[in-house]
Amino acid sequence: MKRLLAGFALMLASASPALATDIINQDQKAYKLTILDGSYTSTKTVPSRGSVYGVCGTGPCKFTIKGSSITAGKDDKLVINGGKLKKM
Repeated sequence: MKRLLAGFALMLASASPALATDIINQDQKAYKLTILDGSYTSTKTVPSRGSVYGVCGTGPCKFTIKGSSITAGKDDKLVINGGKLKKM
């Protein structure tokens, strides 16, 4: 029984989720998103009415779309609505 409990505790400890920023696009158009994570810059396309997940691993990161930018932590959720980035 002790082995079973120890194995279960180990499984729970190793199953902690890795948090990263998620972006949900509520607009009818796709956006090119630029992500500045420390000194690393990358881009992602957020499809119309779509989402991208796990885009900022270390945080804080700066997110930019044409006409809007925001800084968010690695466990924040962002929404694009009306061409603007906002925290949820």
